[in-house]
Amino acid sequence: MSARAVAVALVAAVFLLVILVARSLRFPPDLPADSDHRRGQGAEECLSCHGPEGTSPRGKNHPLNDQCFNCHSWPAQR
Repeated sequence: MSARAVAVALVAAVFLLVILVARSLRFPPDLPADSDHRRGQGAEECLSCHGPEGTSPRGKNHPLNDQCFNCHSWPAQR
């Protein structure tokens, strides 16, 4: 393998490592500690406001998963 090929492979490996680390450091937001979010503990309570017809629907890039607590948590639990 030539020195140039090794250098290109090394740069590509570092680039991929940086991307993987950056993706792993992104956390979903914590649940707000207000009275609206302390009402319930189930996805049905979340989706009453954050469902498609709710007052504050999920963003277009939000996963369609209805298991809210797999990603979101109370601030003290992290």
